[in-house]
Amino acid sequence: MSAVPEGLPVPFEVITETEVDSRGRVSLGRAGAEPGGRYRVARNIDGVLLLTPVVSIPERELIVWDDSALAERIRAGMTEAQAERTVDLGDFTGYATDTDDE
Repeated sequence: MSAVPEGLPVPFEVITETEVDSRGRVSLGRAGAEPGGRYRVARNIDGVLLLTPVVSIPERELIVWDDSALAERIRAGMTEAQAERTVDLGDFTGYATDTDDE
């Protein structure tokens, strides 16, 4: 038996057997997959597929994951907002333009 590569979950539990349809799809509902779930798919040389649940984020939010100081400032701001320690700065719609994306 070969060693399991570092980071892979061990052991696997057989849940069900399924069949690939004509469009290459496999139903994972009986295996506990939730509708809308995302998975990273890995395949080894034996053709074994490993599905790892993942959460995707928009690229524009990646800066928060890459900058721990920024993430901490955001967390602090959220904590202050939850504790209702905020200041009303008024209505900012006057600054909006027709070219604003959001």
